[in-house]
Amino acid sequence: MDMDHPNAVVYKKTAELFRSGDRKALQELIDEEVVWHVPGDHQMAGDIRGRTALFEWFGKLGDLGFRLSEHDVFASDEHVCALSIMSAERPGLRAETRVVSIFHYRNGRQLERWFYPEDRSEWNRIFGAP
Repeated sequence: MDMDHPNAVVYKKTAELFRSGDRKALQELIDEEVVWHVPGDHQMAGDIRGRTALFEWFGKLGDLGFRLSEHDVFASDEHVCALSIMSAERPGLRAETRVVSIFHYRNGRQLERWFYPEDRSEWNRIFGAP
């Protein structure tokens, strides 16, 4: 695994574009047939299939006060592992958990993502569970 591997660099760029809201540039880095596996007991959990559905999912995050920051990122030719802090802050809520995300990459494009939150209760609260 290599922190300067091209896939690690692409993931970091993807995260920056996500934070800036540049969906047009994100289209180049996320495969049209992408699948995200979102765990939890909340309205945004489940398998998100396809870039269009994923971008619609992204649109809901703003209302939740969602934030993402990376602690570390490393990669190989097929995978990226991102150690992140995901949080949300909105009226009446402040929630945060560390998350390990495993990605499958092909030709420099994100194909699939699995999330592994450290604190499942905080994870659920981030996404609006009571």
